[in-house]
Amino acid sequence: MPYREKIAWISVITTIAIWGGFFGFMAVTRGRYSGLTYALGFVGAVVLQAILVATAAIVTAILAPKDASAGRDERDRTISRRAYAVAYPVLLTLVLCVVASMHLGVGKIGMAYGIVGAIIIAEIVHYGVQIAGYRMGA
Repeated sequence: MPYREKIAWISVITTIAIWGGFFGFMAVTRGRYSGLTYALGFVGAVVLQAILVATAAIVTAILAPKDASAGRDERDRTISRRAYAVAYPVLLTLVLCVVASMHLGVGKIGMAYGIVGAIIIAEIVHYGVQIAGYRMGA
């Protein structure tokens, strides 16, 4: 498995686990706690995501240093371009949905979390398309 595919797997798994937990907590509690609780949870999720991905990338690079130090070839660049080409319209669509939610009475804080959710969903799509590209041999 190529190094960049491993990083995509690490990223998609940690993103789903951490942000799924964060938004799951928000959904279950339905705003019963103070805004500070959710803000600290958000910061904690960002820090935890960064630590887990960085640690996993370092361990992966240590286990396969030759693969990790190799430059990006044309296949990697093609897969990356394709992944962004699929994820970007997803992001735009979701952000437009969040903006439209203002007409349904969603407040500023709800819209902010909606935009964060849109970015996270687009990143999951991005990593998923990358993984599919490597699996299909694109």
